[in-house]
Amino acid sequence: MKLLLTADFHFHKPWFDWILRVADRYDLVCIAGDLLDMFHPDGVVPQLIYVYEWMQILMKLKVPVALCSGNHDLLGNNPILVSGVSIRKDKLQILGEFAKHRHWLHSLKMNHLVAVDDDSKIIRTRGGEAITVVCLPYAADGHVQPLNPASQPYLILHHEPPAQTRIAEPKDGSREFALVVARQQPTWTLSGHVHFTLGAENDFSQRIGNSWCFNCRQTPPAVVLPPEPNFIVLDTKKREASWFHWPSLEKAEELKVSLPHPEGQI
Repeated sequence: MKLLLTADFHFHKPWFDWILRVADRYDLVCIAGDLLDMFHPDGVVPQLIYVYEWMQILMKLKVPVALCSGNHDLLGNNPILVSGVSIRKDKLQILGEFAKHRHWLHSLKMNHLVAVDDDSKIIRTRGGEAITVVCLPYAADGHVQPLNPASQPYLILHHEPPAQTRIAEPKDGSREFALVVARQQPTWTLSGHVHFTLGAENDFSQRIGNSWCFNCRQTPPAVVLPPEPNFIVLDTKKREASWFHWPSLEKAEELKVSLPHPEGQI
């Protein structure tokens, strides 16, 4: 299988458009949180409507999608709608879909191809391959509620990288997610949250026990951003991961790592 792994779009529309252009090249598209921007000047509602309609278009490509929440996706005390921003009447039905769910992300679960927070779902390719994807939501208090995978091998999405790892530096990372990884030993994990830092090591992969853990190290929010997000292509057949990232606005670079089997496994 070939998986597209990314995170931290912070409602940058050109990157959502990029997903629509490239999604059909992959067996699974994963976004590990922060689809929204809690500081967006128009508030939350226009973002929710845009992401809902984006998902409707993405579903027409019939590509499986996995999403988990990040800290920017917690609505909390953020303005739902800013004064002076109007919503067209024909968009109100979309807001009704969000009102049906405890968390807005669940409204994007439009068919059997989508996994969101609190899901443990088997994804099958046209070629008959299968993996399980587990989506663990982000909580403001740092709590991580583990889920049992439906089958092996499996990928866990959680926004914050595990604590005391290179992929979490220079931040601390999530202690609770680190415990989940240590206890469950998933095949792979995907996180975001800790962005690319110019001049730092910027490790995007790390093996923890039997698990290969990834952080796409997204370009941090800025007035001008690269035309594409930073992303990882995970090829499960070749057992390799390629990180495509933009150290500058002029040119993207690729860094590839092999993912050998743990000792004693074939």
